[in-house]
Amino acid sequence: MRNKTTITLTTLNGSRSFTIGGSVRATLSYVAIAVLILFTIGGFVIYSLTQELDNFNRLKEQYKTLLQDANGGAKPLDSNESALAENSADAESQSILPFVPFSKKPERSKEELNATEEGDEPIVKRVDTSQISSVERSLMLRLIPSGMPIENRGTTSIFGWRIHPLRYTQREFHTGIDMRATIGTNVYSTADGFVEVTRSTPTTGFGNVITLSHYYGFKTLYAHLNKILVRQGDFVRKGQLIAHSGNSGYSNGPHLHYEVRYLGKPLEPNSFMEWDLKNYDSIFNKEKIVQWDSVVKGVAWQLTLLEQLSLQREPKLQAPSKLSASSISTGK
Repeated sequence: MRNKTTITLTTLNGSRSFTIGGSVRATLSYVAIAVLILFTIGGFVIYSLTQELDNFNRLKEQYKTLLQDANGGAKPLDSNESALAENSADAESQSILPFVPFSKKPERSKEELNATEEGDEPIVKRVDTSQISSVERSLMLRLIPSGMPIENRGTTSIFGWRIHPLRYTQREFHTGIDMRATIGTNVYSTADGFVEVTRSTPTTGFGNVITLSHYYGFKTLYAHLNKILVRQGDFVRKGQLIAHSGNSGYSNGPHLHYEVRYLGKPLEPNSFMEWDLKNYDSIFNKEKIVQWDSVVKGVAWQLTLLEQLSLQREPKLQAPSKLSASSISTGK
């Protein structure tokens, strides 16, 4: 009887005994242990999933907050939209010009812009346009993007937050402006500069694209082109024909995607396309991200160098140093 176990059940109708052999008892023990192990593993898995769900919900709330801040506090259209929506169709082009959304910092008021920080110089200095000569104005309009890159036939998509034209459920920050143009329309450089990038990817991203590097930290980008007429490293003049517009890349129709950037930050292209001698002062009030006081000083210094060189005498520098040919050519 050592290997057998007797179980007796007593009820109102009497008692009944059951005898369990050693092998059955061992099997039941193994089953009990297995069930206990399964319950332990199941409890651990459920606990882990609960923690992951909590983390996901926290990240989701953080994303909603960031998205609302980027849109000035407005409620996002789709609470399930992905953070990749900010880059969407142009994701492949980010190696050309990095995307820098304005959502990283809230916009400052005029009082904050004019305030001083820790007693130092003002955050944004005002530019006294009355002290800018006509020659300096003309030079700035040539070296900094201004005017139209193509014949103005209207726009199909503006600068700023929008619903993606091909993925209607996704919302993105459009870092440029889409200008209406038929395939083959002439595209012109909006400032003197150098060809930094030319890339041909006819079926993805920006498609055929050109990036120009201009003076004082400005860049322009021209995308969805049909034909590129310049090469990397070429010097281009303001108004020079550089490409023909098209419908290459991730596009829903023929147009030109045009961007203006300052130190990597996207700016409103319309501000620069409308900038000329007649409304010269407007740009300083519209684009406060640009350190215009430094730009104006750079232009004035470049003209001083040119004038002194034209008189064939050494420029008088405030600090004793020698100017190299490269520093003269770039106006530094």
